[in-house]
Amino acid sequence: MLLHILRPIARLVLYVFFRKIDVRGYDRVPVGRPLILVANHPNVMLDALILGVCAPGARFLGKSTLFRHPLYAWFLRQLGVIPVARAQDEGAEMSRNRDMMRHACQTLQDGHSLVVFPEGASHAEMRVRDLKPGTARIALRTEAEADGQAGICVVPVGLTYSDPGLFRGDVSVHFGEAIEVRAFLQAYREGRHVAEQELTASIHERLSTLTRHIEDSDLEAVIRDLSALYSENVAAGLPDSAELSRRLRAEQEIIRAVRHFARVEPGLVRSFARRLRGHRRKLRRLGLGPDGLTQGTSPLSAGRLLLTLLLSPLALYGFLHNALPYYLPRLFVRSHREAPEMVGTVKLTAGIVLFPLSYLILTGAACLLTDLRSALLYGLTLPVSGLFALFYDERILRGRPLWQGLVSPRGLRRLSEERDVIVKDLDAIKERYRSL
Repeated sequence: MLLHILRPIARLVLYVFFRKIDVRGYDRVPVGRPLILVANHPNVMLDALILGVCAPGARFLGKSTLFRHPLYAWFLRQLGVIPVARAQDEGAEMSRNRDMMRHACQTLQDGHSLVVFPEGASHAEMRVRDLKPGTARIALRTEAEADGQAGICVVPVGLTYSDPGLFRGDVSVHFGEAIEVRAFLQAYREGRHVAEQELTASIHERLSTLTRHIEDSDLEAVIRDLSALYSENVAAGLPDSAELSRRLRAEQEIIRAVRHFARVEPGLVRSFARRLRGHRRKLRRLGLGPDGLTQGTSPLSAGRLLLTLLLSPLALYGFLHNALPYYLPRLFVRSHREAPEMVGTVKLTAGIVLFPLSYLILTGAACLLTDLRSALLYGLTLPVSGLFALFYDERILRGRPLWQGLVSPRGLRRLSEERDVIVKDLDAIKERYRSL
């Protein structure tokens, strides 16, 4: 019952939090069979929300420390979360994982699905970490107990965020080809440990193709800067695909190219790393994101300027009534600067509390000053006007750096020219790489 109530709420939350959710390969997911959905884990609670919406009815494996508070424990059990004791968690009772194994296997035997984050912990690195063997152990044990008749499949799911902590960012959800567990059953009967390792390696290999995966962590910073500035240019030259988004394929090609040049021309990579780092710092000084110069640096047409001015009072109304709960979560985020994978979760959690609380306070104040009917009508305008303010910024202004253009037009122009030079140099290197 609780799941049926929360699922549409989760959909609404994701619709507001993300600008775009791109789901690919969902038609690959087998129907009518017990599944284990395995995903990378870059964004704590948001990962779980996305997969909860994409896989209705699935049960999650979650760390046992979440169950320490009785109220949380009750709530999580109502959602079907199965506690897992992790060695790195203080006070974790590893012996209780026998109960976890039994519950997980029973879930699959009953024909239901599991969602697992086999990396064991959330992280913001641009790679898939080594996977824990628990997923393979659950799958193989259940299939073996059913003598190969359970039909269990492991479905890899790649989650890729444009920026894990960004409100109104983009996320891609890529479902990969299912892995038949029974294909590993003979090896499991001959040697359980070896079969578990083989299945785990197969999951890791497929999962790595469904998101960004950088094996050399020393290259992550330059690849991150390069992807932010240049991935759209690379994506423009790629054909569309039902399996992988253009953006992800562009980022994967950038990763391969950087690895190649780091091997044959490391000086070139170091030079671009310095240029990109300097360019990013200048953007930040003007309060612009990585794509701040690509969105709307051209002048507004007369028609769009008129539309911008006509709609600005409504947008201003929405902004003023939603500014406090919109900006206040940034105070909570400051304590998580060293854990970027937590930023999105903190913003989401704070927003879920602060926006309704703000609307309730404002509506209550209006009720004291006017009659109940007028106060309720006013209260209804608060979330609607907030959504309109977002629409105004994203669709009407299109992220144009209007304020920066007024305050520092020369600096903005120089930055735009600098970006054009970097892109031109990257175009030349791209042609060199593609001719190899």
